[in-house]
This record gives sequence, structure tokens and C-alpha cells, in this order.
Amino acid sequence: MSGSASSSMKARIAIAGALVFFVTLLISSVAPRAGAEPSVLLTTDALGALLSARDVRIIDMADDVADYRHGHIPGAVFLDIEHTRVVVPGRGFRLPNADEASRLFGGLGLTRETRVVVYDHADALNAAWLFYVLDVYGHTSVAVLDGGLAAWKRAGRALVREAPRIEPTTYRVTAPAADRVATAEWIRDRLSDRSVIALDARSAGEYAGTRRYAKRAGHIPGAVNVEWSRHLREDGTFKPVDELRRIYAGAGVTSDKTLVTYCQTHHRGAHSYFVLRLLGYPRVLGYDRSWAEWGNRDDLPIAR
Repeated sequence: MSGSASSSMKARIAIAGALVFFVTLLISSVAPRAGAEPSVLLTTDALGALLSARDVRIIDMADDVADYRHGHIPGAVFLDIEHTRVVVPGRGFRLPNADEASRLFGGLGLTRETRVVVYDHADALNAAWLFYVLDVYGHTSVAVLDGGLAAWKRAGRALVREAPRIEPTTYRVTAPAADRVATAEWIRDRLSDRSVIALDARSAGEYAGTRRYAKRAGHIPGAVNVEWSRHLREDGTFKPVDELRRIYAGAGVTSDKTLVTYCQTHHRGAHSYFVLRLLGYPRVLGYDRSWAEWGNRDDLPIAR
């Protein structure tokens, strides 16, 4: 091979190598990180593209039906959070049981294939709770709208006032997934297990016991406190995944642990549950009765 031909061949190889490098770089920049579940958090653009899709149920969890009637995302149905949980002694709540969940999901017109998108009007607390309920009963396609209705409005998207007609379905569930729901006894029996971390989503004052909303104040022994509000930017949207991961890693909450979220009533705890699922943590459970039960039971240990 002549010198000029050899130089030409080397140039083509160099160009091909550069192309492979830049294509790889491009793919890596847009591909989701291993372990993350970006589909559980939707942007307004992503939801806008779903408005005309078949078998999508958009759920508005405003605190008051009057807010829903004032204006909501096209196609959204209203769901009161009180219809998704059951009051228990101690001013707390529990998950709906299988029969209650079946009626709830069927009343919303869901099938196993329905893609559910949930939003609320402030901070995703109500939306995260419904995500938790659907997740523990095995509904695999559910997402939260990032920033809720406020983000939708900021994007200049249309609101409507008419409520869509719901065609009820038969939706049967048996029991919540055992690897997604924790009881007080389950936690108590694992307090010395270093592979299990109780994650307290309450304020620092509640965690320390200086603010009390039950008979006893304090926290579950060994629990780590990461207040739920740290998940959000000032505009109510979620912080980037990498930043959320750093927040939890800095508190020793890593993906190799089994994590149990709780707060006072698992409203804020469900927010933490959602974020950990967003981050792709594989072993996350929610303690639905939370401190409203633990703090009112004299047979369970506490720490301050």
C-alpha cells in the first residue's frame, strides 16, 4: 500500500472512531441512569402528548372540589384524598384494604392497562399518596405530574371546567404487596438490623421530640430524618435526580438498604416513598399508620 493510501485509510479510521465516540456520548447523555425510573415523573410536555391517548386516566387531587371545578387539566377527574384512605384510632390513616381498593380503582374506570397520571395543586403530597396506594396494589403504570397544576398553568396550557364521564370497571386486587407495606411489628422486629433503615419524613422538631402530635414525641429508634420538603424546588417541581440522590446518600440512605418511610400519617412519608421509587431504590416500604400509631402505643420504643 502506498504512503498516500495508508494515510487515507488512517484518516477514515480516525473519523469513524470519532463518530462512534460522539454517538456514544450522545446516547449516554439522553439515556436514563441505571436504576432510575424517570417514567414515574412526567413533565407538562409529556402529559400534553398523552391527552388524546387511549386508556389514560388523569386524576386531579385538589384539596377541595371547588378548586377542581374552577379549572383543571382536560380529561382529569377529581378524587378526594379522603376516599383513598381509612381513618384509624390515634388520628391516623391506613391503606384501603383489597375490597376498598378494588372499588376505588374500579370507580375511577381503571383497568390493569390504564396509564394513570396524578397531580394536585400543591407540592405533590396528595399525588404521592395515591401513587403509593396504586403502587402497593401492583398498578404498574402510574406517574406524578412534576409541579402539578401550577406547572401546567406556567406552561400556558389550557384548563377546562367540565368533568369527564367515568365508565366504572371491574378491578380486582387481592392484598397489598408484602414488600411494599410495613407494620409496626415488622419494623420493631428489625430495629437491630443494619440493612433496614426507617426514614422519617417529618420536620426536625417532630423527629427530635420538641414538637408532639401524638401521646409520645420522638422518633423510631435508628430512624434517619430527611424532611420531605427537601425534595422540591421553590416552584414546587422536584429537584434533579442526581441532587435527590446526593441528599439521601449524604444521610446514609443508600440503595443497598431496605427503606421504610413514615411521618405522622404517611402523607409526607408517601412523598419520600415516591422519591425513592423515582430514584430506583429497589427495596422501599411504606408504614401507612406511621407516628399516629407508633407514638400512641406504649409497647413500642422511641428515641429522641
